[in-house]
Amino acid sequence: MSNTSWEASENSAWLAVRNKEGRHSIWPVGLSIPPGWSEAGYRGNKSGCLEWISENWVDSRPAGVGRVRT
Repeated sequence: MSNTSWEASENSAWLAVRNKEGRHSIWPVGLSIPPGWSEAGYRGNKSGCLEWISENWVDSRPAGVGRVRT
């Protein structure tokens, strides 16, 4: 089975992306980031992006769900 551009290899360039609810994901560099998402501050290989997300996305709940407002 061959890879599509979405299923880029581990060493391809990826972006950490974030939406307005604070959810994070990864996205292949070179493809347009979908509406509602923006770069989150990290660009690198796939495992690097996933590691960055695990270190920086400390609350995986959507904004406003179960969070105490101060």
